[in-house]
Parts: sequence; structure tokens; C-alpha cells
Amino acid sequence: MLFSWYSSGTHSGEIVTLGFLGYNVIAFGLQPLIGYLSDAYRKIPTEIIGLPLLIAGLMFMPTPAVSIILIGLGNACFHIAGGIDSLRHSCGKMARSGVFVSSGALGVALGSIAGKSGKLPVYFPIGALLPCLVLLCIIYAKRMGSEGTATTFSIAKPKLNFWTVILLASVSIAIRSYAGSIIPTEWRTTTVLYLFPAIGAFLGKACGGFAADRIGTRKIAVFSLLMAAVLVTFGYASPYAYLIGIAFFNISMSVTLCAIASALPSNPGLAFGISTLALLCGNVPTFFITATPSPLVFAALTIVSAACLYYILEGKARTQGDGSLVS
Repeated sequence: MLFSWYSSGTHSGEIVTLGFLGYNVIAFGLQPLIGYLSDAYRKIPTEIIGLPLLIAGLMFMPTPAVSIILIGLGNACFHIAGGIDSLRHSCGKMARSGVFVSSGALGVALGSIAGKSGKLPVYFPIGALLPCLVLLCIIYAKRMGSEGTATTFSIAKPKLNFWTVILLASVSIAIRSYAGSIIPTEWRTTTVLYLFPAIGAFLGKACGGFAADRIGTRKIAVFSLLMAAVLVTFGYASPYAYLIGIAFFNISMSVTLCAIASALPSNPGLAFGISTLALLCGNVPTFFITATPSPLVFAALTIVSAACLYYILEGKARTQGDGSLVS
């Protein structure tokens, strides 16, 4: 919706920028509130609320302001519902949360291509959302009455104040959100090359949780960010080095999310919402500050992000017995 509005040329650049900013604020800034309410009132069918809002937003595309609000709210509800589900049924592992968020990177890239081309009819995404809504209703009905509780993650240092864990994990996320916007990518001249950053982010997020579960949170988070700093700083001019670097850059996503969840074991929705709010905080400055692309600044920020995680994460993961669910 946003990129079709942009490509049509019917609105000024300032109005289009405001539309992107408004969508981000609604879709990501409201998730802590929606997450907290979903934790407090477990019977609210947040996932079922989200998809009809998305469908309505697509139908209101000729009215951009209404469409932005509806799609933003729909995305926020669906995101929180999926995040809660991933954390509640993770059995203390990080893999599930990484898999859940990974496909969003591809969705953003494909959505921007569809919007710029103007060739994708609106009934196509609506038609794709309808069977998803039916399946979600079936899953929700089967889970009604179950008393599953959030999993306790044991990846942050136990002696740290939980505010310290939340703050430094959020700072790490915000830094990565901003750092990703200052990498030169002049080689993105074709549709395939345009997708490279999204493919790299998808691979990193999808694999990061599995790697952290197997190797250890601090090792994988710090190593992946340092590798990203090296690969992107010295190889940004090569699409393939960049793709690998961005994959490493996104590996720690599930680690930071689960670090926040470890500080809020009874509030998975709020924990997920805090992580998306941190993403928003790192993204907002790009709307007001024209930053000169700089691989060296990217490297410096990535190292600071790694240092935050090194400080809050355990060197070796602690287990929770058989991984049973606890409240």
C-alpha cells in the first residue's frame, strides 16, 4: 500500500514520508501496549482481530490515512499474537521465535516491489489472508480453555537487574535497526539484487535461534555481529559478501528477543512489544536525519551492539530441567 502510494506520484515526498512514519509508529510503537493487554486478558483473540484489520486496510487503499491506520493496527495485533505463540510454545528454545519473524523480511521486500510495479491486484493479498484467517480461527478454537503459560528463558546473567537486561537488549536492537540504514548498496540495480538484503535478513533470523540453542547465546550473538561488521565493512560493494554479512547481522535477533523475555517471564506479549518498540526507536531517526552511508560507522555501531549483548548474556546457557512450562 505504502509503495504504491509512493510510486503513483500523486503526493509530495513529505506526505509520503509522513505516511511511512505513521505506519511504523502504529504498527511497531503500539505493540508493547497490545502485548501487555494480551498478557493480562488471555481470552482476547488478538490473532483473529489482526487479520480482518489487515483485510479492511487493503480494501480502504483509496483512502490512504484510513488504510495506514487499519493496516498498522492489524500488523501490530498479528505480530504480537505470533510472538506470544512463539514464546509460549518454545520450551525454552530460541529457534521458534527466529523462524516466526524471519519471513517478514521477505514480505517487506516483496511488498515494496509489488507496490512500485503497480501490477499486483488488491484481491491477491486479500485472497491470501482469508484462508490464513480460517486456519487461525480453527487453531484458536482448539486452544480455548488450555492454560499453557510462558516459558522461562535462562540466557541473561541471573545477577543483573531485569531493567538492565531490558535496557541493553533494547539498545542493541535499536542500534542494529539504525545501522542497517547506513550501508551503501549501489549495486541493487535489478529485482534479484534488490531482494538480497531481505534474503540475508531472512536467513539470519531463521537460522539464528537454532545456532544459539546449539552453540550458546553469547558466543553466537557476539561472533555473528563481529562477523557482520567485518563482512559488511570490507565487502559491502559485493552483493554476495553483503548478503552473507547481513545474514550474520540478523542472527542475534532471536537472542535479544529471548533475553528480554527472560526478564519478563510472565509477559511474553510485553517482551515482544518492547523488542519492536526498540526497532522503531532505531528507525525513527532515519526519517529526520539524512545520514551519509558509512561502512565504518556501521562497524562501530555493530560492535557497540555486540558489547551490550556480551554484558547481559550468560557465557554458557543454563537449563531449566526438562524445559517444562512455568508461570
